[in-house]
Amino acid sequence: MSVSGAEARHQIANLLHTYVAIADKKDVNAVVALLGNSHVEFPVAQSSDPAGARLLFSRLWRAPEGHRHDVSNLVVNPGPEDGQWLASAHYTRWVLGGDAPCVHTLGQYELLINGRDWSFLYLKVAQVWTAGMSKV
Repeated sequence: MSVSGAEARHQIANLLHTYVAIADKKDVNAVVALLGNSHVEFPVAQSSDPAGARLLFSRLWRAPEGHRHDVSNLVVNPGPEDGQWLASAHYTRWVLGGDAPCVHTLGQYELLINGRDWSFLYLKVAQVWTAGMSKV
């Protein structure tokens, strides 16, 4: 069965928002269930198996302050192989602490999605700007 671009965009938006909801809760078990068998790449580390994902996200989310991600500009295109989809989106990461939330990171997600079961094959997280950086 062929999937339309509109259906793929809907499914991938749900998948991406599921990921950021897990990230905002810092739920390591949930992220391992979602991304453990995917290739995940951050500027500081990467993983390709459940043990690596557990280590990666435990390190990334060890700070006690809460955070919230806002996602925008989702673009979805057919992937390199039949049944795959490429997507990208911008994100803003807010740190919750002190007197008011503050923008900490501006970045981009790149995703390769298996359209047969709507799972992540690849997630790359790029940080375009992080608080304390002198350039954008």
